[in-house]
Amino acid sequence: MDVLRRAWVFGATAIAALAIAPAAQAAFGFQGLSAAPTNTNAGAHSDLNIHIGFTSASDNVKDLTISLPPGMVGNPTATPLCTLTQLQGDSCPAASQVGTTTANVTVHLVDPLPLTLPLTVNGSVYNVQPAAGRPARFGIVLRPVGSDPLPVFQKIIQVSDVRLRQSDFGLDTVLTDIPNVAHALGQALSVGTDINSIDLSLKGSVGGKDFLRNPTSCGTKTTKFTADSYANSSQRVSGQASWVSTNCAALPFAPHLSVGLGGPGATAAGKTIPMTTAITQGNGEAGLQNAQVLLPTAVGPNILVLDNQCTRAQFRANATACPTASKVGTATASSPLLPSSLNGTVVVLEPAPGEFLPGLGVDLRGPLALQVIGSFVITPALGNAFTNLPDIPISNFTLRFHGGNGGLISTGVNLCKARPPVFKANFGGWNGASRSVAVKAKINGCPG
Repeated sequence: MDVLRRAWVFGATAIAALAIAPAAQAAFGFQGLSAAPTNTNAGAHSDLNIHIGFTSASDNVKDLTISLPPGMVGNPTATPLCTLTQLQGDSCPAASQVGTTTANVTVHLVDPLPLTLPLTVNGSVYNVQPAAGRPARFGIVLRPVGSDPLPVFQKIIQVSDVRLRQSDFGLDTVLTDIPNVAHALGQALSVGTDINSIDLSLKGSVGGKDFLRNPTSCGTKTTKFTADSYANSSQRVSGQASWVSTNCAALPFAPHLSVGLGGPGATAAGKTIPMTTAITQGNGEAGLQNAQVLLPTAVGPNILVLDNQCTRAQFRANATACPTASKVGTATASSPLLPSSLNGTVVVLEPAPGEFLPGLGVDLRGPLALQVIGSFVITPALGNAFTNLPDIPISNFTLRFHGGNGGLISTGVNLCKARPPVFKANFGGWNGASRSVAVKAKINGCPG
């Protein structure tokens, strides 16, 4: 590699000695950015096409992050997963391919004369087994002309991890250490490569199963790009491209609520009781943006427990380290996009700045880490509310509050003798729809 670089510098110096002035070069950055689905309907399972161009390509892009708009999500369970070993051998199952990619590059040939050669390199994108705690991972295989059937040029293989942004619950696709050298004849020859542009296309459906889904909200959706270069890895450049999501009203929105109260020995008036609330949605519905569950007059909060609080900073950093007394329950969330459910702890949080009521923190762990924060409300009745939930398909969101000492919920009536209390709930969808329900609680723990 060093020999090639010295040869390139020698050629450039020779040209300069002939007083041929080099052309002015723009700083490294983005140009010609675009990112849009072929079908812009809210919630559509549509192909997504992305184009990324670079100025001053000879600076060589090093790291690249594509930040999809919140609500644009993929389903890693839609295809078989390719293993890292299969990816490295370019032997991923055909059914695991979820897209294609094309890189427009300039190759620097230095023997016997310094020459540049434009090339178009095509490749495939695969659904790869993700790292622990990551929702998904892509594998990219670029196949230069001459990589098959004879190994003149080596294939370029990269892994791109997908990360969940806690700020808005959108997804980032991250590429690091993008190669700026191509190898030929094994490792005998290396040639410098400048990436001028990258085209990426992800499929909306694969093998008859939905893979990529548009946000379920309407309006402008922006994909953001950040990158640095080998020439200046400490300076990051940014850009963005937008499209407009439409036709939200066509999406169904019909969330349901179920409530369970009491348990063995925890049904009498004045008892602190277990309570379970579950919100369920069908596949294909608009995402749940807001949820408010209100307590009936027969059931109320244990006010003393609300003083046992975890700081918000502690919750964000490590919810398991919150004070034991602040942990009032557990939570489970299931999604058709995840191979297993998310599970975690529910804690009472200190009030947000400028507020006097405490919050309710839900820390979910599993195939990905997800934290949501709700609030206690006093109007139109006592209860709790979650706002700006992630626009991710959730089939079930369950909160289980402990009974007994330190329990959050108490009953003012004998649950086994009184009529089942009626819980009311108000839901808002990312598509602008709303729904209100009233359900009778199921009473547990009554004799017989």
